[in-house]
Amino acid sequence: MSIKLDDEEQAILDSVEAGEWQSQGQINDRVAELQAYLKQEKKKAVSVRLSENDLYELKRKSLENGIPYQNVIQMLVHQYISNKIHLDL
Repeated sequence: MSIKLDDEEQAILDSVEAGEWQSQGQINDRVAELQAYLKQEKKKAVSVRLSENDLYELKRKSLENGIPYQNVIQMLVHQYISNKIHLDL
């Protein structure tokens, strides 16, 4: 899987891979805090029609990456509304 990073993201990745970052500790507490927040976030069910082939490929790629396909859809929607990804129309 190839993800296109902008210059700032690439610089951060290079810095992390060079070992320039250190944990502040308490990581388990922070993970628990974030998970509790996500559980409280209200969700709304929606119905979307996808082609069978698109759904099959989405599920296949999600399985390869160990992420439930519903989560992939949620992430894509969130990234779109946050202007992190753009549609080519």
